[in-house]
Amino acid sequence: MKQAAAIMALSERLRKQSSKARNPAIVADLRLATCYLRALASLRIAEEAEAETDQGRKLQLTLEAAQLNR
Repeated sequence: MKQAAAIMALSERLRKQSSKARNPAIVADLRLATCYLRALASLRIAEEAEAETDQGRKLQLTLEAAQLNR
């Protein structure tokens, strides 16, 4: 879960930077990178959910991974 949290933190920093950038190409690149990082974080959470033995925790992780893909 630490990896997913770090990836999401980076995603949020990039999102904030994209709102400050003035060059449209840089804005587009930062937004695309943000989307890819959210997808990567979602995959990491889904992988953790697969390995989880506690069904409640597994459901919680699965829902969290699904929310990131929206």
